[in-house]
Amino acid sequence: MEHDKPQSLEEYVPGVANGHHYMAKLSYFADGPWSIEVVHVEGLPPLGDSGKSWPSREEAVQAANAMVAALAH
Repeated sequence: MEHDKPQSLEEYVPGVANGHHYMAKLSYFADGPWSIEVVHVEGLPPLGDSGKSWPSREEAVQAANAMVAALAH
């Protein structure tokens, strides 16, 4: 009998940081941590997976915003 693997869910979150418009692709497993798969930044190459995870969607969104904001430094 095959066991089904938990299915990863995805959510796209738009934002603006330091004048850069972006779209973050977040993923999570039911009742699991959230991770950032990729952040597409207007006019720049996409930012890759940070390799980290966050316990809530809000924290993952804040982390994506911080990744884009750091581009100005």
